[in-house]
Amino acid sequence: MNYFSIKQISYKAILVFSMILFFVCYYLDSVIDPSKTEFIFVVGYMFAIMLAAFWSIINYIDHLRINPLYKSYESIDQFIHDLNVNEDEKMEIKTMMVDYVSDQKSLGNDEDTAIVDIISQFKNEELHKPSNSDVFFVHVHKYLLGLGGVLLIAGIFVYLFNALTYKNEMLTVLDITLICYAAGFYLSFIMYNILNKVLIKK
Repeated sequence: MNYFSIKQISYKAILVFSMILFFVCYYLDSVIDPSKTEFIFVVGYMFAIMLAAFWSIINYIDHLRINPLYKSYESIDQFIHDLNVNEDEKMEIKTMMVDYVSDQKSLGNDEDTAIVDIISQFKNEELHKPSNSDVFFVHVHKYLLGLGGVLLIAGIFVYLFNALTYKNEMLTVLDITLICYAAGFYLSFIMYNILNKVLIKK
């Protein structure tokens, strides 16, 4: 699995907006008299954090997949498409199912009934295997570790550059933002793995 795949992040716009909002509020709070604007920026921080938390929830949900053995299908192609096996196995299963349906049709049986029947037979056989009994297929989410590492390294680089050159408030805020969201990625990874274990036990 690719540790640095941005494609694996769902709802990127929400996460990016959260980061920008956090950065802007933090920067303005550091350059404007806080006694005049404290409430506004507190609301901004809270909203940015809530957006990040909301993203972590919907990102996890978007990666969940219901085991096709627990779903209803009316066509062989739909069922085969959802199976969590390689392409060769999919073709082998499809061929077996199509042959069964053809045999039933030659015997004068209804095609739709034969399709439902062979899918049901296959699901019943597979559900008796311990490896296929889980209701959900969970995602490992290793991309959070890789991308969190990228943000962390970027934050350290910005910090060192700022410390060795000249003290710039915008760079300081950028550094804090990058490190905070890197920590958020790692926290999400831990939370996701806890949820995965809970779902698997169910």
